[in-house]
Amino acid sequence: MRGLGLLTVMASIACGFGAGQIGLTLLGQRAERPEPVQITAALAAVENASEAPLPEDWPTVFDPYVPDPPKAAAMTKKLETYRLVGLVAGGENGWAILTASDGDRLIRSGDRLIGGETVLEIASDGVWIERETERVLVAFEETPDEMMARIMSNGSVQADEAEIPASTFAGSDMHRILGRAGSVRMVSANGATGEIFPEILWVREGQVYDLIGLRRGDLVLRVNGYSVSDPETLANAGQILSESDEFAVEIMRGGQRRTISVRITGRG
Repeated sequence: MRGLGLLTVMASIACGFGAGQIGLTLLGQRAERPEPVQITAALAAVENASEAPLPEDWPTVFDPYVPDPPKAAAMTKKLETYRLVGLVAGGENGWAILTASDGDRLIRSGDRLIGGETVLEIASDGVWIERETERVLVAFEETPDEMMARIMSNGSVQADEAEIPASTFAGSDMHRILGRAGSVRMVSANGATGEIFPEILWVREGQVYDLIGLRRGDLVLRVNGYSVSDPETLANAGQILSESDEFAVEIMRGGQRRTISVRITGRG
């Protein structure tokens, strides 16, 4: 037993010695503390270091910048110009002829013109149109010769007989013939209610009204005995005129009735 105890003591001493040696070895292998870094010196070294040269040709990443071209100034829309050739003012049944860039055109209330305007009314003073929410009047523009002829005719005595060439009525409908002749409006005689008649407002020299001998202020009562109280009846006068070589126009001028006998010439 005593020998066993001795062995145990010796083993314990050996283990303790071995553990101590291991501890000393580990302590001996601990890394030494690094020297402190000098920050100022490190920054100076970075500033003084030479930069690496940049490559001369960088790869293309984006397309080259091209500035947008300047915007063109908005073009102002040119307004269409209209010239009033003639009209028959008669409310909803009235009509007129306007000349524009597309030529002569027969128009009525509600029609849309080439410039985008809407015809509002055919009145005795001209054609009222709507242009960009505004009411615009297209009135007659007399030439100096036409104005002089009108002034002279208003002061002269008209003959009760007249001649008119058949070619005046050829190649066109009566709407256009009468429209080019001047302008009329539908009124009641002496301001009374009832039957209405065309009143001559304006006469163009060399056209139908002028050749017949009509002048401003005349009321046309009958053509060959037929009433012309409606604008469409007046426009259909071509059929009346084709029936004979002569026709009569009954008018009221200055409160007096007069009859103009018109002879159609030049018929084969």
